[in-house]
Amino acid sequence: MDPLNSLTNTTPLTADQQAALKKLHAAATQLEGVFVGMLFKEMHKTVDKDTIFGKDTNADDTWQDMLDEKQADAIAKTGSFGIASMVEKQLRAQVLGTPASAPSLPAAVTGPVVPTAAQTRAFEDER
Repeated sequence: MDPLNSLTNTTPLTADQQAALKKLHAAATQLEGVFVGMLFKEMHKTVDKDTIFGKDTNADDTWQDMLDEKQADAIAKTGSFGIASMVEKQLRAQVLGTPASAPSLPAAVTGPVVPTAAQTRAFEDER
């Protein structure tokens, strides 16, 4: 997925914004790779270490970890899990510096809204 081709805004991006989007894409892809690597690691925990060749050695474990890391990175580059694209969509507005187009979060995530002193006085005056 090319982060520059998925633009919904028609405003041309500055060079800094384009560089920021490329960094965001790289970071999101790395995050997806780490997540897939964690999945592989957890899946390998469920497999018996005894094989027809005997018990796995430390070298076997190291080789398997390196193989899993490379496979996870390759899967992340394809974007087949979709984690990177979701992260990019969520963080695009913050990276571009346009908070007005940022998605609003529910109050449970952002915390309670605390009224200002003027709002509190106006509420008390109404009562």
